[in-house]
Amino acid sequence: METTLRHSTSMLQEAAAWILAFLFTYTAISKLYDWQATKLALYNQVLPDWSKDMLLVGIPAVELGVSLLLLVPRWRRLGFQASILLLTVFTGYIVWVWLGLASRVPCSCGGVISSLTWGQHLIFNLVFLGISIYGIWTERKERMLDDR
Repeated sequence: METTLRHSTSMLQEAAAWILAFLFTYTAISKLYDWQATKLALYNQVLPDWSKDMLLVGIPAVELGVSLLLLVPRWRRLGFQASILLLTVFTGYIVWVWLGLASRVPCSCGGVISSLTWGQHLIFNLVFLGISIYGIWTERKERMLDDR
């Protein structure tokens, strides 16, 4: 029974990691592919000017880095933690915009995601945040089983 539980937990954790890695890879590549639109959207953000160039390059790089962390089992825990951090920040931004606290509401997301309404975007992010939390929870559960 314990072996079945361990196998199921491991498979679900693997699935969560791959789903999240796909999400971050997709959004990073979409931003890089449509560089001009990404740049215009980012430069229209209510952010300090000095941060915009760093974010323009940094966000896709971090997203690709998180994808890599999620796909390498040895680094997966850090990948789930980074995923939770990124999705929390992105979700916080969406809530900020959705509540009308932003003077401008540009979205610098890539691909299909940029076509979502702010409410849909919030639900989308919360689902993926939940997958990230589930992934770290299963990783922790798996470690606890190993320690027994």
